Amino acid sequence: MGGDGGIQGGDRLGLRDPSPPSPVWYWRRTATRVQIGDRMFASKKDAIAAIREVLYRYPIGATLRGEDERFICDLLAMHPEAQDKIGCGVASLQVEKNGPTRGFWLTRRNGKRTDFSFPSCLTPVTPERDALNGLRTAIRPQILAYRDEAFAGRDTVPCAATGAPVTRSSHHVDHVPGFAELVVLFLQERGCALGSLAVEPTRDGDTETRLADAEVLEAWREFHRQHASLRIVSVVANLSLLRKLTK
Repeated sequence: MGGDGGIQGGDRLGLRDPSPPSPVWYWRRTATRVQIGDRMFASKKDAIAAIREVLYRYPIGATLRGEDERFICDLLAMHPEAQDKIGCGVASLQVEKNGPTRGFWLTRRNGKRTDFSFPSCLTPVTPERDALNGLRTAIRPQILAYRDEAFAGRDTVPCAATGAPVTRSSHHVDHVPGFAELVVLFLQERGCALGSLAVEPTRDGDTETRLADAEVLEAWREFHRQHASLRIVSVVANLSLLRKLTK
């Protein structure tokens, strides 16, 4: 840490930088390779593996140190909202719980804190991606309600794809038809494009993307309630077998 309470390392993020590195620039310059600060990775997959290694090596609440701190600082500089995230300057970086998972958080020099998504640092955010995330957030209560009903009074549920027993920790709630298909049908019914669905501005500490239009929000929830058929599958089936079947 620097003597003024900011992060060292070429004054990476200790001071507000009006022009943080652009993630689009990184992708164009390196083709399939990914550069984060002075570290070059052969692929996005390799970069993600290195980031996750740092994320899961520290206990919840711990502050990053040394090379890990410098590496994640360089990653943060690639975030599409880096300027807003950094604010008055970063004093330290931590690993914290984000709902059921974990993520990186920063503490600013003024003591305020916020999270940042490392996938957003590696993939430029688009209106379409924001809209999809907002649509997923909107129906999460329905997904959780279905899960709770499915597991009510029992420890396991048979996987709808394989028949193997699935627990709460190894399950996934799958859509039939698929989530993407439902979104397309919803957009066709409304006669609008995915990228036209506005989302709320990000807020410190809020890890979810939310639809901005209350009417669209309720219309989507009702559409999902009427047209989505849900089922419990294993995580493995969701990532492999079901994806093969839909190709």
